[in-house]
Amino acid sequence: MTLLEKTIASIKVPATLPASSAFSVLAVQDIRFGKLMTALLRYINITGERHPPLPQTSVVISCADHGVAAESVSAYPPETTLNMMCNYLIAHGGAANAAANYVNARLLIVDLGVNADTSAIPGLLHRSIARGTENMTKGPAMTRTQAVRAVETGIQIASDCAARGDHCILPGEMGISNTTSSAAISAAILGLPPEEVTGRGANISDERLQHKIDIVRRALAVNHPDPRDGIDVLAKVGGFELGCIAGIILGAAAHRMLVILDGANTTSAALIAHTIAPHCVHYLLASHVSLTEHSQPHALQRMGLPPMLRLDIRLSEAAGASIALRMLEQMLKVWKTIDTPVKMCDILPIPPQKTATEALPIPAPDSSVMDDAQYRLDNLAKPIHSLGYLERVAVQLAGITRQVCPPVDKKAALLIISDAEEMSPALCGIISAMTKGNGIDVYLLCTGAADAQDISTAARRIAAEHLLLILGSIGDHTAAVRAVLHAGAEGGALLLPGDAAADRIARDYSAEDAALRPYLLHVLPDMITAEIDAPAGIGGLLGLEIVRAALHVINDMKTFSEANVAVAIDGAGAGRQVREQ
Repeated sequence: MTLLEKTIASIKVPATLPASSAFSVLAVQDIRFGKLMTALLRYINITGERHPPLPQTSVVISCADHGVAAESVSAYPPETTLNMMCNYLIAHGGAANAAANYVNARLLIVDLGVNADTSAIPGLLHRSIARGTENMTKGPAMTRTQAVRAVETGIQIASDCAARGDHCILPGEMGISNTTSSAAISAAILGLPPEEVTGRGANISDERLQHKIDIVRRALAVNHPDPRDGIDVLAKVGGFELGCIAGIILGAAAHRMLVILDGANTTSAALIAHTIAPHCVHYLLASHVSLTEHSQPHALQRMGLPPMLRLDIRLSEAAGASIALRMLEQMLKVWKTIDTPVKMCDILPIPPQKTATEALPIPAPDSSVMDDAQYRLDNLAKPIHSLGYLERVAVQLAGITRQVCPPVDKKAALLIISDAEEMSPALCGIISAMTKGNGIDVYLLCTGAADAQDISTAARRIAAEHLLLILGSIGDHTAAVRAVLHAGAEGGALLLPGDAAADRIARDYSAEDAALRPYLLHVLPDMITAEIDAPAGIGGLLGLEIVRAALHVINDMKTFSEANVAVAIDGAGAGRQVREQ
């Protein structure tokens, strides 16, 4: 048997007994974690352990060039693939670097077929199959033998990750014009017309998008890929790096490891893996969906993988997957707390009110710093605007802090407003699990023992010491929540309404007072689609992971000039992105 055949034979549907036992415990809780509980139960099934440890993880970026780049379907020149490999390993300034830093994962960069001599790049894993694929508009992108080799390379990488003790892989890719291949793969397997699955990729212009759709149509007409044969689809319209990701998924499934998908390209690779071995889907999670890359929602629906996040990310470098991993880790901590008898919560007393302070007008964020932050983000080595909400959060923080790059270690606090001095043991344990050791102070503000001025003064003091303020409530406390919102914004904190009640009050209040809006970050349900129904700011604790990922983006990534990467030649990035010599 070949390595691919042995791997397919090794993929089994995980037993559901561990997760069934866990579900019986979780189902009686008043708190609903929605899709995050589904993700937790899937990981429990994969590991076969009632309480698996937090997963050791590798971010694996597969790189290769595409012959179809000759058809001018991308906003970036072909040499960008090589530029970005050097960025990852020499300048350490890609989105993949930021994602790996954020989740403390190993970053592995693999050359599957870059059209250059890459022997001098330090730390690169050399697995080149050829110097790029052929132009798929003129015939198959690769031979069937090469397609199998790409997949088997991914299988071996997954095996190596398993051998080092990993339980999770976050795959990503780099290959100019590969969204054209992804669109063709999705069209072939899903039986959809090119118009429905072809997106803007690296933010190309309307004219180039129409040309890209025509190229996908031509590639399908020339090659006639068989939708029942994943290897045939890969060989005819795929890419070496996409085959490698498909192999990583198959190899991870064979070794009972989790893979978290990130972006349209990793999702199209998953379609190939799913066509080859359908049971591999039991080892997959979808982190986010990009509505502008039209193939991804269709592909996720085919595989039955609902995304946890809506971040408008159009990049497959593990940025969204890293956030989903952090949320899974939070769920593992919550589950362990719920399933053990000890319930502890470190709630700090509200600072004593020696003197009350009067409310002041909310200051406007520094618009010039926000402009500078946006310019830096536009010139980070990535397609312009491709990190969606992460970029918007970074600009928002820049304006509030008056720093283009606010540091990643900013303090956070959870302020819970309640009419009682104590919370239920279960809720207390959940909050403790999500905050302890995570750099988050927890305060309980009892409305029965404080008037509006006391509440405002307390919130103002907390905001002065914490840039990130998560607001939770237990019960209906409209006046108190409004007081905290104003005081927090006045104190210069980014405010995350952390549950449905707090979010409703924040939206109503900001509709009345526009000065509050720049300080609000609505994560539920704007960015988190996991259908969470929980009080006391729990949704905001999860949303804090989005903020921290955004801080890593603006601090850890390098600009085109700093990383010596080619800039856009088409679309919104052309002219805005510069590489100074």
